[in-house]
Amino acid sequence: MTSPISQAYALQMNTRRYRTGIIVAILLLVSFTLYQFSFAPSSSNTTQSEKQFASHADTSPTQPPASLDYTLPLPPEYQQTPHELKFCAERFGLPYLKGFSNASANYCDGQSLSSLTCFWNQITNERSDSFCIGGPAILGVKENKYEMDCPPRTLTAEELAQGIPRLNRLPSYWYQTGPRFILENYVRTGASEEMRSILTSGSQEFSILIKREENLNNLWHRLMELFSLFMTLDVLQMTRNPATNKPYFSNEDMENTQVVILDDIADDPYMELWSLFARKPIVRLSDLGAETPSLGNIIVPLAGGSNPMWSGDWELHSCDHSELLRVFTKRVLDFYNVDDEPLAADRPLELTFIDRKEKRLLVNKEEYISILKSKFPAIKIELVNFAAFSFAEQLKIVRRTDILVGVHGAGLTHGMFMPPGSTMVEILPPGVAHKGFRNMAKLLGHNYFSSHATDRPGQAATGDWKYDDVFLEEDRFMELMDVAIKSMYNRGTYNQDVT
Repeated sequence: MTSPISQAYALQMNTRRYRTGIIVAILLLVSFTLYQFSFAPSSSNTTQSEKQFASHADTSPTQPPASLDYTLPLPPEYQQTPHELKFCAERFGLPYLKGFSNASANYCDGQSLSSLTCFWNQITNERSDSFCIGGPAILGVKENKYEMDCPPRTLTAEELAQGIPRLNRLPSYWYQTGPRFILENYVRTGASEEMRSILTSGSQEFSILIKREENLNNLWHRLMELFSLFMTLDVLQMTRNPATNKPYFSNEDMENTQVVILDDIADDPYMELWSLFARKPIVRLSDLGAETPSLGNIIVPLAGGSNPMWSGDWELHSCDHSELLRVFTKRVLDFYNVDDEPLAADRPLELTFIDRKEKRLLVNKEEYISILKSKFPAIKIELVNFAAFSFAEQLKIVRRTDILVGVHGAGLTHGMFMPPGSTMVEILPPGVAHKGFRNMAKLLGHNYFSSHATDRPGQAATGDWKYDDVFLEEDRFMELMDVAIKSMYNRGTYNQDVT
């Protein structure tokens, strides 16, 4: 028989189990309900993608949850721009363009229907370089000159003190090129009642007036002219015209832009490059005389001789980067669709020797190249006459060249388009201390090696280094090539010991 105490204890334990069971059941019910709610479809049975699609027409203020950006800023050291010397920036960097953009003046008086705005920048003590844009203008049939309603105004003393150049004092450049020569010989300014009855404002046609240097196949001369034109148009695109509150020139204007060749020099291998920013066909001024004249704007670009790459090219500088040069070379390569192809892992180094055919020939070059090939059998060595190829084909050859070798001359300009980290080798005539190609190589991040030729006993010479052949002793030539080749022994996947 169970005692009263045992019965009370059993009743107490049963009550606790009952309460515990109720609590567990409630918790299970709540958990199940929450579980079901979290996976239950919405009352409209609309899928998530359908709700996103419908939200484009939904006027409710509901916004999708913003995505979280877990990327934090890099340490400040990564955000600092590389230090650039003031000298280098003002000649080879963006400050060169900004210098022009911040200095301009209209040379027409206040009653003119036309305007003639010239920009200037002084990077040397010798001169202040300029380019101009004007319009409306119309090509006069009789004189074959562009006519403008633009009586020139007199600059104030304050403007002259600020450095604004007089229109008739713009610098002159060799081969009768540059804005001053073009404005004096191909543009007529002044008051004209007849022109006032014709001219209207707002024309969107552009004519780029080009007077080329008389160096048909000289790559350096022609590229400096093209380079200067491209920078002219860059400044016009980055500068706001106060009369319209828009850029002086834009990408849309390219479709209505035409290059007008003012000279009578024959076409050269680089003609098509003039059209990089001008979509209309290139024409010659002499071919426009019989056509119906049309209103438009004229652009008189920077002269090739003003190019900063040409400033101080007989002196060394310490500049090791040029954003201007980088952009220019990329534009040229893109124009000809020259892409960098993936290099094979077993690809040998390629050495291209510029095979000159007319002047400043390297004496014994064929013999030297033959010896060089036997000394470096793993290197692909070729004599290349660039004149035998189109410019597009020249670029493809240069783009796969690791080491470019040549006697001083325009052919070394091809080094401008070599891949970064390549090597340029220059053999200079005796006594010639030109530094242009050395400076260019440094701006592009190339290795550069040079050696001066010596006078060869009994060699016929004119005394003019521009025409005389050059002589370099065999051992000096081989030593020069040895240094250049070994400097590239660890380029890409090419891996060789130097000994």
